[in-house]
Amino acid sequence: MRFDFTESVTPPAAPEDRPEKDPGPWKEPVPSHPVNHVHRNELEPGDSSTLQENPESPSVPPDGKHSLLQFAILHFREGEKSVSEIIRSVDGSVQGSLRAIELKNKRNKHKKGKESDWTWKETVDMVKFTSSPIERSLLKLDSELNKLAMACFLSIMNYMGDYPMEKGKTEVDCVYNLLMNCHKYAQLRDEVYCQVMKQTTNNKSPKPESCQRGWRLFSILAAYFTCSDLLKPYLFKYLENVAYDKRRAYHGTALVCLQNLRKTFRYGGRKNVPSIEEITAITAGRNSKRQIYRLPGGTERVINTKSTTVVQDIIEEICGILNIHNPDEMEEYSLYCIVEGDTFTMPLARDEYILDVTTELHKNQQVFYLIFCRSVWHFPLRPDNQLYIELVFNQIAPDYLEGLLLVMPGETLQQDFVYDISKVAALLHRAADMDYLPALKETKYLLPKPALTVRDVKPPQWVHLVQSAWNEVQEMTPMNAKAQVLEILQKWPLFGSSFFAIKRVADPREKSEYILALNKQGVHFLDLVTHETLIHYPYSEVISTRKVKAEDGTMYLDMKCGNLMQQRVTRIQTDQAHEISRLIRQYITIEQKMNGTSARER
Repeated sequence: MRFDFTESVTPPAAPEDRPEKDPGPWKEPVPSHPVNHVHRNELEPGDSSTLQENPESPSVPPDGKHSLLQFAILHFREGEKSVSEIIRSVDGSVQGSLRAIELKNKRNKHKKGKESDWTWKETVDMVKFTSSPIERSLLKLDSELNKLAMACFLSIMNYMGDYPMEKGKTEVDCVYNLLMNCHKYAQLRDEVYCQVMKQTTNNKSPKPESCQRGWRLFSILAAYFTCSDLLKPYLFKYLENVAYDKRRAYHGTALVCLQNLRKTFRYGGRKNVPSIEEITAITAGRNSKRQIYRLPGGTERVINTKSTTVVQDIIEEICGILNIHNPDEMEEYSLYCIVEGDTFTMPLARDEYILDVTTELHKNQQVFYLIFCRSVWHFPLRPDNQLYIELVFNQIAPDYLEGLLLVMPGETLQQDFVYDISKVAALLHRAADMDYLPALKETKYLLPKPALTVRDVKPPQWVHLVQSAWNEVQEMTPMNAKAQVLEILQKWPLFGSSFFAIKRVADPREKSEYILALNKQGVHFLDLVTHETLIHYPYSEVISTRKVKAEDGTMYLDMKCGNLMQQRVTRIQTDQAHEISRLIRQYITIEQKMNGTSARER
């Protein structure tokens, strides 16, 4: 399947570093007045960068803590020579004067029979650009990882253009090898981050595009992998020092690296190795894929999806289009994956990376759809947004026509329901943009299925009732008709419910098959025919849920309900145990938040 990525805008490089080809994927702001750029990451004793105040960015004071040089002295292989001369403090800073130690060693040089075993240049060289491959890993790794570390460094040099590639090797191969090794060996991630920091520090490469390529590679790595807690403060400090100093030639790309890394730490990083198509695209500077997301009813939205995009991002973006900005209300929406041939939809966790999901499905050559819909119904309807009305209408209509929203005590319809059903039938006809009077052949498709079988209203009577209601709605627009349908149905007790066919495993003498309805009032066990509530648990009484899989593969859900004094476990048999459990958690979370808000307001 073609991996269609959108082109991104190339940032302007500093005059002396402007590449002739292969533009980077990031857009940097163009200053409206001359800016004195520092074209390289200049290294200074005690701090890895200078800083310019930026009122729009957090200030990163040059406090001498967590510089790359300090990390190298404490943790690089070559740092052992000088570490004994320096006092380490618990907050991660290095106390003592490197300059004083250097002078001491210079004095030792003049003493007969003594040689200095430490120089300032040797220490600085540990953390600045080199034009030669390293002979062993920067960090202390075992022999197998040491070989891989050297291979990773060579891939970095190849990608940056500082070392000739082997015949047949491409830039994509370089990035793929780095990502593969970091995915397989988590211990290599710190090493690779240190290598990239080294190659983007004081970069004096004769290749004009070297540093820009290094920063691009940095942004790719930061979008996929975290680092250890040991390296974390140093890595963030390195990026912050460059990102928040607009005098730096690559501060814009460094800011993207920083944003990527923060997000990677928030969501844990990509779980699967990206596809060759994805790596080819990001290597070429195209950092987002045009991914289709569907809404109930068939409406499609194309959203540029990046390597760092998670399900939560998509939910927030579509909610914004629906005019939903309250984070609590956004919790009511979910993204599902429908795989062709599967019986049930698969809900996606909010912290899942979209391209992790799609890459795996493409790899298995499966046809799939990503569906955005409302899964929890606590907040009131929003009649102010047409796309919202379209979404909710198309989600509710199938359940309504199936008859799931109808409650029929004694298998009869109450008079209020009869009038509502007649009005809704006329509205559904108009919502389909029909402009003629519905006859019997249309009416039977506009009524809930159980309504056609009730004894007290015959088909000719339904036609008469629907045609009478038609006079009120025929001048409406289809969108207004859909809004009216929702306005009527939202007053029904089962509106906004999610329905599941289940078996309750209990006393054999009791009825076992039910329809399980989850809505804001709680968990309801409904009669299969009348849809009356036979058993009800409010969410305040639901203590926990547990999924159980029997040896024969049968799925069960154990639901513990009650209070501190008395508890009861209800076991239900269902293939949708995961989704039922997830929705119950969603409702409980929202209810707790709303109750907490109400308590604070009081």
